Amino acid sequence: MYPAIVRQISWRFIVAFAVSLPLFLVGCNGAKALAKRAFKFEEAGQFEAAANTYYTAVLKDRTNADATAGLQRTGQWVLDDKLQSFQVAVTTRNRAGAVSAYESADAYFEKIKSAGVALNFPESYRQQFSEVRDAHVSDLYNDGLQAMEQERFDAALSAFEEVLRLNPNYQDASQLADAAYCEPRYRKGSAALDSERFRTALSAFDEVMGRDKGYKEVAQLRSEALKNGMYTIAMIGFVNGSSRPNLENKFRSYVQQELAKSTDPFLKIVDRENQDLILQEQQMALSGVLDESSAVEVGGLLGAKALLKGTVVACEVATSELTRRRKQGFESYQVERVNSEGKKYFETLYRGVEYMEFEQSRDVEVQFNLVLISLKTGETLASEIITARENDLVRYIKYSGNARNLYPSSMSGNVVRGGRGEIQALLGARQALTQESSMVNDAVSDAATAIRKEVEQQMQTLVP
Repeated sequence: MYPAIVRQISWRFIVAFAVSLPLFLVGCNGAKALAKRAFKFEEAGQFEAAANTYYTAVLKDRTNADATAGLQRTGQWVLDDKLQSFQVAVTTRNRAGAVSAYESADAYFEKIKSAGVALNFPESYRQQFSEVRDAHVSDLYNDGLQAMEQERFDAALSAFEEVLRLNPNYQDASQLADAAYCEPRYRKGSAALDSERFRTALSAFDEVMGRDKGYKEVAQLRSEALKNGMYTIAMIGFVNGSSRPNLENKFRSYVQQELAKSTDPFLKIVDRENQDLILQEQQMALSGVLDESSAVEVGGLLGAKALLKGTVVACEVATSELTRRRKQGFESYQVERVNSEGKKYFETLYRGVEYMEFEQSRDVEVQFNLVLISLKTGETLASEIITARENDLVRYIKYSGNARNLYPSSMSGNVVRGGRGEIQALLGARQALTQESSMVNDAVSDAATAIRKEVEQQMQTLVP
């Protein structure tokens, strides 16, 4: 029993080793080739290119001693060059440059370390950087204060954010950075609010609150912008100009649902439950074009700034006749044969057959005339024809023979073996068109979505 288990384990090990060996050899060969290429770079004095190539070789095969040693040599040269740049920047009192050079050197050191090669990074440089960084942070902080005094808020924000990157807890840099970000947006929002550009004001106040919810009285001003910019639209009964009964009510229901989905913060749809008021507004809508006085009257009754009305212009449904086409094809079958050695086998042959292909389509188109009227002036703010279409097509095959073995025929009368998949799909295809009422509903739904988008587009102008 045990020898059998040993043989089984040994066999599995041999199979696993045989599978992994080519991959291992490819990795080793790739690393060796890269190490040779890196050495040529190194001989030519292109140390950074050599270090990068050695680094790639080491990542491919960490056991490659040539690549590791090469990375140690050339990587140290690159690091020393970066540290030299740091030292030059320190000597010339270029603190920003010194910080950048040191961070580049430190990042390179960590990169090479991640490949398992430790470079020499003298501790004296780290101590020197700490002093330079602190001085640079102080400079940046003072630059930020000066920029704030001069109301150069972008420059101040840049300075304070760099301070926080280098020293997250430096004095009150965090509060000053918030102020540098919030103040210009707060002022923009306040100016927009004063000039009744409520959408612009809301956007600016939202940016401020995203950074500091407690900044000055931004929360109160935001609420004021939202309240004063609210634009109420009253929907009145739609008119059905199509031959399909009750379509206006379906449109009204779908449009109400779509407008309720709107994310425009200023859009409000009047919720009217008083039946007398509904009847009154319908009479006004049917009486013709509103003049300024009647518009103001309607606005007062409905508590709205605009009136949304519309007409179902058309609802056309076209269903084609069911077409039938007799098609030529082939059905495969097998014949038993005996070869020269006396062994039986089966040969696949094809015989010509006929099958029927059916096709039918249905097209639905609805048109809706959307009208938006100002209840302040009586003018038409928008008048658009919204068109929505739905299409459906069924195409299928019927065959009385062995459908699993059915093949199509080419124009020249040959078997098209590659067409069997399409034939099988058509044999199992849907044979009934989507219900007319369902397609009409889908078209009305699409039209309602388009109406919402049109209203939202108008809202961008109505509430700037």
